[in-house]
Amino acid sequence: MKNAVIYSDEMKQYDFGPGHPFRGDRHAGFMQLLNQTPAAKAGFDIVTPRPATDEDLRLIHSREYIEFIKQGKWDPWSFRDVEFVAADTPLTPGMDEAARIVVGAGITAGDLVATNRYTLAISVGGGMHHARPAHGAGFCLYNDVAICVRHLQQRHGIKRILILDTDGHAGDGTCDIFYDDPEVLFISLHQDPRTQYPGTGFAHQIGLGAGKGFSVNIPLPPRTAIAPFLDAREEGFVPLAHAYKPDLILRNGGSDPHFDDQLIELGITVEGFYRIGALIRETAQGVCGGRIVDMVGSGYNPVVLPFAWLSLVCGVAGIAVDIRDPLAPPPWLNDQVGMAEVRQTVKEVKSFLAPYWPVFAH
Repeated sequence: MKNAVIYSDEMKQYDFGPGHPFRGDRHAGFMQLLNQTPAAKAGFDIVTPRPATDEDLRLIHSREYIEFIKQGKWDPWSFRDVEFVAADTPLTPGMDEAARIVVGAGITAGDLVATNRYTLAISVGGGMHHARPAHGAGFCLYNDVAICVRHLQQRHGIKRILILDTDGHAGDGTCDIFYDDPEVLFISLHQDPRTQYPGTGFAHQIGLGAGKGFSVNIPLPPRTAIAPFLDAREEGFVPLAHAYKPDLILRNGGSDPHFDDQLIELGITVEGFYRIGALIRETAQGVCGGRIVDMVGSGYNPVVLPFAWLSLVCGVAGIAVDIRDPLAPPPWLNDQVGMAEVRQTVKEVKSFLAPYWPVFAH
């Protein structure tokens, strides 16, 4: 069965303007490279999303917040406006419409996988994991990850969902939304929050109430390379996925763990992104029949972004491609950088989770 890529040219309007690290040309650049890569072009069907409705957004977001974003006006000197949307996420004309397309792409991807039309569906530009029910931040207005999960649960009856967040920043908004929910297993690998925005996502943050043990944060030291990154996945994500047995895996994250990203300081190469995707595919095949909704959206080096995105999604899809890194690795980078620190962190994570997951109780 072929894989689906959910894309619309309207996504280019999700753009915060000159000088901001998040520009709208990222989506088209990725699609251009995909269409120029024969194996990728043959392996993906392109599907046009529908825009999200107010009803869709209300699965997570408050009515007052949705109405504020609709206005498209934002004053950085207004306390009320900044309470709704942080200064790093300024509203610009057309942002509400574009954000609804991004959310709609996630919903469309979920629909395609839930109805078994595709095993893998990729939402281009998705993964707005910093948004909360009544607050936008970190370049994220609507949390398409959380909305897609609630859509799958409430409209398709899919109850057990594993979210795997591979963005270089901690998925704080998504984590908070599901922090007390035992029907969503949230796992995030990200740069150590002591060194990076949003300053949260520590190993001891494992959930609340009935959801205790269902939030998993694995912070990584700056410069972490591919071998320790995969080691953290194999020691954390893989056993949890097999123990939880989700009905579907939703992955989000883009190219910002790359060694030359402008905001994150990790050490993944373009070739390494393929290996990350391949591990996710192999795990999904063993626990949920390969069913994956994928959201690829982050990354702040425009030279690297399309190559890393395509390498990652081809790894998830199992499409053999030869995508080389456009940049030479720095002298300090080798596959093992950060291994000792990551293994110690994973050991700590397991100790926090052991009371809730027998697989770690030894």
